[in-house]
Amino acid sequence: RERTIELMFEGHMSYDYRRWLIALKEWSGMENGMIGLNSYGTTNEEYYKNARLDAQPFIFRDEQYLSPIKQDYLNVNSPSTFDKDYIFTSESEIATAVNGMYVPMVSGKGWVGSLAQKMLFNTDVEFTTVTTSSNLKESAFEPSAGDISSYGSIWTGMYDGVNRTNDVIEGIEQSPLFEAADKTKPSRLMHYYGEAKVLRAMYYLELVRNWGDVPYRRKPAGNKDELFIGATDRDIILTDMINDLIEVEPVMWYAEESDRGVEAASREFCQGLIARMALYRGGWTLRPDYSNPAAIGSMQRNDDWQKYYEIAEKYAGKVINEGKHSLNRSFRQVWVDECSWIVPVNDDNIFDVPAKVGGSGELGYSWGTYIVSQKNSEGQNASNAPHGYSSGGSKLALTYMLSFDNKDLRRDLTCEMFRYENSGMTNIVQKPIAALTVYCGKWNRLFMATPLGSTSNKGTGINYTYMRYADVLLMYAEAANENHNGPTPQAKEALKKVRNRAFAAEDQPEMVDTYVDKLTSKEDFFDAIVKERAWEFGGEKHRRYDLARWNLYGKTLYNLYFDWITLGKVARTKQYENTTTAFEEPTYDERFESYPAVAYYKMVDAVNPAAVCVSQTIDWYKEGGKNSYDEAFESYPSKAPTGYTLINMCNQYCTQVKNTSNPRQWVPAPAVLFSFYGYINESNAATVNPETDPVRYLVPIPPDALSSHQGLLKNYYGY
Repeated sequence: RERTIELMFEGHMSYDYRRWLIALKEWSGMENGMIGLNSYGTTNEEYYKNARLDAQPFIFRDEQYLSPIKQDYLNVNSPSTFDKDYIFTSESEIATAVNGMYVPMVSGKGWVGSLAQKMLFNTDVEFTTVTTSSNLKESAFEPSAGDISSYGSIWTGMYDGVNRTNDVIEGIEQSPLFEAADKTKPSRLMHYYGEAKVLRAMYYLELVRNWGDVPYRRKPAGNKDELFIGATDRDIILTDMINDLIEVEPVMWYAEESDRGVEAASREFCQGLIARMALYRGGWTLRPDYSNPAAIGSMQRNDDWQKYYEIAEKYAGKVINEGKHSLNRSFRQVWVDECSWIVPVNDDNIFDVPAKVGGSGELGYSWGTYIVSQKNSEGQNASNAPHGYSSGGSKLALTYMLSFDNKDLRRDLTCEMFRYENSGMTNIVQKPIAALTVYCGKWNRLFMATPLGSTSNKGTGINYTYMRYADVLLMYAEAANENHNGPTPQAKEALKKVRNRAFAAEDQPEMVDTYVDKLTSKEDFFDAIVKERAWEFGGEKHRRYDLARWNLYGKTLYNLYFDWITLGKVARTKQYENTTTAFEEPTYDERFESYPAVAYYKMVDAVNPAAVCVSQTIDWYKEGGKNSYDEAFESYPSKAPTGYTLINMCNQYCTQVKNTSNPRQWVPAPAVLFSFYGYINESNAATVNPETDPVRYLVPIPPDALSSHQGLLKNYYGY
């Protein structure tokens, strides 16, 4: 009775009576009958017309717990066997199907969802600390049960994308519109066709570079059994995808010709994706030991690798020569615009995975500037900032920040050694962090032109920048250097374009022209590309895949492990050299002489902050023109300068054993010992050979996929 009174005319009673199983009792025998669908109607119009059943007292029957459907409407095809002749006879219907191909990538399983959070194996750029062997996870190359569950979600999402693109490709190919189309020049129909092939290649690339050999289908599945097949060699998949894109590239529109800009596949994205896939096809990859699934496998590269580097040079060169994109905006403005939902068609962005406010967006939440939340007066997590809060869960390595030249304009935007906390009732303030990681500031909620509210968190609507023009320039420079046994003038110019944006005008002669012109050998230029891709793409999740295809992953982790142990000792030596108790294991290494052992800071009133709600920011102590968090001082004082507070930096790589004194005992920080545990750790460090021992950077096939494929799929690489 209370629900009847409270919710009168709100449409609940009919369903309440049914779920309580009292409809027979309450409704049967109603003398005035009932108003409803005229189930006696013989035509559709009569059937759906309201009618009062007042010819006789209404009798409610069991079968009326559910509403009937007119028979005419039951005569439709199953969604799994829908009539493509109908869907693909008009361009408007094709457009709807094409839009559907993007759904998996923008869902919680795609690039703005699970893919933003997962596949985060540690590198020299993206880095998450692990401090115990009892809590290992993918970042330490030992995926947890939670990680593997997420892999299942991503796997499903990628194959959803493959199936959707296969449907569209076949549907267009069977359409009379396609039969009549001029297949030699761009048109709306041919662009849709190319778009479908580009997205299919994108989905398959993600599968291949995370799982290796995977099931491969180029046609829609006619029945369930056709979905469950074995794995196909990754080279076959990549070769097919590259050839597909080479075929459709000439008939696609440029982003500036499309009403969807760079938030949809375009001709220049097709060209750039050809280059990216070609570098993967021509690069190194982890191959399984088929005779021993428990073995990690080995890194291998095919003999035809240079053919694909030539393809990469050609198609990255097309993007450059056709002049549709530039690096005219500053590096900072690229990310300010990205966080404000501004995506120009002719600048750095070549393809953005589109996100929507309120959707499955992790950028600006797990990735991005860390804005701490606390309970507001209503018990909700909130920030004083109207922009909302974030988790700061995904991070970068401290030594990555220190690898930048301190004049590089990318550093302080990419790397943030602070977080924001509430202050009072209306403001937020910066607070420094002492850790072996820093936050990535590319996705900064405070840049939002229209804040989403103090309680907002995920679902920022910030796109994922899948491909930028800077990436194309560096891919071109890398490929040209390999193909011509050294840097060509065009390769050097491509590198200069990227570095030119990274430095102020007064620094460009030294840091751009002189720096690049000195790179005359193939080896030196390649090393410069390896570093430049790190500095340019921090947090964008390119590094793991780059290190793998270059076969530098093992060397990188090996060097980080031992270098961090040495760096910690060097830093402790500097820190204690002017104290009464010198460091017990004095260590000197000129490679780390410029790395700061500690830094000093104080809080000051904010000047031109990222948002007006920021009331205080950090002021770093300077001495002799050096910023204390930029580089090491010649000598550290025995205590912090007056008015400043000490914060630990590189000394954190070496920690004092608790309850030890006279002498103190020192060990590598737990984050050094456990963060690469699945590759190198304290127990195997003496025997790991980075030249021959591969990193297990591929992930296991999810359990659901293994079972559904009925034994046709199998895990290798020790999984």
